[in-house]
Amino acid sequence: MLQRIKRATRRVDHSLGRLGATRRVLVDVRTPVCGAVLGPVYDALERRGDVSVVFTSEDRDRVRSLLGGRPFLSHRAVEWRRFDLYLNADPWAAPRLRRCACRLNFFHGVAGKYDLDQPAGLPMGFEYYDRVAFINQDRMTRYLEAAVVTPRQARLVGYPKLDRLVEGTIDGHAVRQALGLNPLHPTALYAPTYSTASSLHLAGERIVEALADAGFNVIVKLHDRSLDRDARYTGGIDWRVRMRAIERPGAIRYVEGADASPVMAAAQIMVTDHSSVGFEFLALDRPLIVYHAPELATAARINPEKIALLRSAAVVVRDVTELGPAARAELDAPARLSRRRRQVSSQLFHDPGGATARALAVVDELLALRPGDQAPATQIARTESC
Repeated sequence: MLQRIKRATRRVDHSLGRLGATRRVLVDVRTPVCGAVLGPVYDALERRGDVSVVFTSEDRDRVRSLLGGRPFLSHRAVEWRRFDLYLNADPWAAPRLRRCACRLNFFHGVAGKYDLDQPAGLPMGFEYYDRVAFINQDRMTRYLEAAVVTPRQARLVGYPKLDRLVEGTIDGHAVRQALGLNPLHPTALYAPTYSTASSLHLAGERIVEALADAGFNVIVKLHDRSLDRDARYTGGIDWRVRMRAIERPGAIRYVEGADASPVMAAAQIMVTDHSSVGFEFLALDRPLIVYHAPELATAARINPEKIALLRSAAVVVRDVTELGPAARAELDAPARLSRRRRQVSSQLFHDPGGATARALAVVDELLALRPGDQAPATQIARTESC
């Protein structure tokens, strides 16, 4: 009886909320990476006259520069507010939402780290989401077979973050100019993952300097967790200070930002260890080098299949002395692994270029649901991120 009363109250609440012409959407930006993943979607929603977009985060300071002056409410403040739709790109540490009609989750990576390719038993809370947007068929199949999501929830969307990159709408030349890089030198991007076992901790400065000494401009773009105040992610090292200390005018530039797409567009070659941006770079069909970090697979709980997949489309180096010659050789023969790069990219990213449109279609599908069509209202448990 009590549950029936709660459901009836919920239907009335959301019916009243729909009397107006504007739908209320709450976007949870836990980290800058989440902002980059959701950015194409919320940018499009903000341009619409029938949607009001509000932002939240468990740590506003972490995403302040990304959100600027956009309307913001704390996790505590959103608990009893009415929303028609909640969007996030990280199911951990979601806010309690007692008056939210629908929930939609987007994945924020494809690298298979932290057991995300083996989801059975992970405390992800997907049972509380009306839809889960998948980047590729393989990940969606794994989650369906593990009964983590249902066919009703699962939607194959692709990766909206990748659309601008593959469509060629980012001017890489302009990015290099803005960074003051030497136009006569090729540009390499160093973008390691976060972990105290990553290549950054193993040989970060030496990797950057080896590329510069081999005649490359070098752009350094770290994962936002490598800049976190939490020592679990950084080992207590201030990587912002360390990377700025090795900058060279016109040759080495350290950059920050939620979205790595502009600096990927600017680079002719990329060096990583194991990261989603490494897979994203393959969509440009440009040479990739993987710097082997021997403890990373264990520390980041990476699916061995994903390690093999990335390396099948890249050159692997195990020592800094190998890096400059390997990068030069790849730049001299950029088509050598082209076919494999395109194969891996098509496997990991569903129909790039159209993902934002498909994501917005899912949003509209949820906003059109009548009160009572959604999953029962249940609080999302706060869970520690892995």
